Amino acid sequence: MKTCSVVAQAVCSEFNISNISAFYGINRKLKWEEPLILKPETIAKYNVNEDSLVYIYYFGVVVFINFKREEMQNFVDDIKNIPNSIKSKNIDMKYDCFEDFKIEIDETQEEELVYLCLKVKTLESYHLDMTALVVAKSVALEAIELSTDLVFDQVEEILNYFKIGKVNISDKKVAKIIGKILAFKNTTISYILLLDKPAVAWKNEKAEELFNELADLFELNDRYEKLNAKSQVLLDTTEVFSNLSQSRRGTILEIIVIILILIEVLHAFEQPLLNFIKGVFGG
Repeated sequence: MKTCSVVAQAVCSEFNISNISAFYGINRKLKWEEPLILKPETIAKYNVNEDSLVYIYYFGVVVFINFKREEMQNFVDDIKNIPNSIKSKNIDMKYDCFEDFKIEIDETQEEELVYLCLKVKTLESYHLDMTALVVAKSVALEAIELSTDLVFDQVEEILNYFKIGKVNISDKKVAKIIGKILAFKNTTISYILLLDKPAVAWKNEKAEELFNELADLFELNDRYEKLNAKSQVLLDTTEVFSNLSQSRRGTILEIIVIILILIEVLHAFEQPLLNFIKGVFGG
């Protein structure tokens, strides 16, 4: 029996695949949703074997096939040093996320998917493609989940202020939190494309079956729904914050207007009042 290790690492929000592919001497133009696949001859300097591969996904995840941990880190350090290799990196995201999986190849066994392991008779290219894609989506989703939890912590901190009667949250802070939430929603839908199947799944029935089984194993759809629900709760909560802030600002403006009116009234009656005082006191 032979074992193939699969490790996914979340690195950033979005890779510039074109710059990375050019760095490794690959001039073929890639489609937006297509991963960059580096073969053994391209990554030879990382002391890999003939079965090693690297999948680089535009949504900021690298998947290593048959890599040692040390060489994985060396590779990630190298691509970070490529000029403009990273299009965007949200400093509030947590990128220390890994997902491990393995594929066991044994001619005597039937193909079977068990917990974090795919058992196959012979290894086909779609086995690696589907496994790498789903594991990549899973680890990217984990990074977003962790970051969403951090936003929840920030919102909870604001709620604690409300409990003691303090509502002086700035519009800037509310806008920043809302921006994070919308960024997470955009990343999961637009970048990771959690709900979309890869092109090969529409052409290869076995690839489609494997993709669906892996997606169920990693609970991609369920996790997406939960994340979407969390995001909506956060948006609803921050909307309350925003309304309270606007109400507070409106109250302050009303007080300022009243004060200005009083000043204007006093100014209008200033001379008559002085004349009255002079008349009374004979000044």
